[in-house]
Amino acid sequence: MNWVETLRTGAGAIVSHRLRSILTPYDRMASALPPRGRILDLGAGHGLFSFALSRGSPEREIIGVDHDPDRVRLARAAAFRLPVGPRPIFEVGDLSARLGSFASGSLAGVAMIDILHYFDPPSQRLLVSEAARVLAPGGVLAMREIDADAGIKAAANRLYEHLATGTGFTKSVGPKLTFRGAHGWTSLLESTGFTVRSERCGLPFLADVLFVALRTL
Repeated sequence: MNWVETLRTGAGAIVSHRLRSILTPYDRMASALPPRGRILDLGAGHGLFSFALSRGSPEREIIGVDHDPDRVRLARAAAFRLPVGPRPIFEVGDLSARLGSFASGSLAGVAMIDILHYFDPPSQRLLVSEAARVLAPGGVLAMREIDADAGIKAAANRLYEHLATGTGFTKSVGPKLTFRGAHGWTSLLESTGFTVRSERCGLPFLADVLFVALRTL
């Protein structure tokens, strides 16, 4: 049984896996991160992005962290059934606290895929600042977020997110969602010392943008 089949053992997981796989080009995003070194996947959920990172290079040491114990349990079960070799490690924990526990310059990459809008603006800044601190020079923060200025496309993303959190399908960390436009996300990253490039990254009728932020100093 492979990791996809393991994820399908839960009724909620199969829905999540299929939907997220359609909406999210995991392998493409994984290629933006360094091919070797320790990489932290914040908000790892069922581990789909962590597994894409693992598939992309056996020289990555991947740590996935999520606050939802049910999703972490499924991710661990899937990792356990992988062939012998490097496997992602999954942990339950507070994202800010776990990120803050790493030493400065100790990571090659950090991933924040579709998670920052669950936090308020001060927490968003804290997470991005801490990512800059823990990354080694040349390290990369890969971040996918919604461009809130993208009109009807952004409205479709907002509807999905509100439905997902409202039904409990996704467990939000705060009472409301906080979106920014693409320029706002870029400004946030640049203000913490990153050099940033961005590209559209998702279905054409949605407003998802991948920000690849390089730690230059």
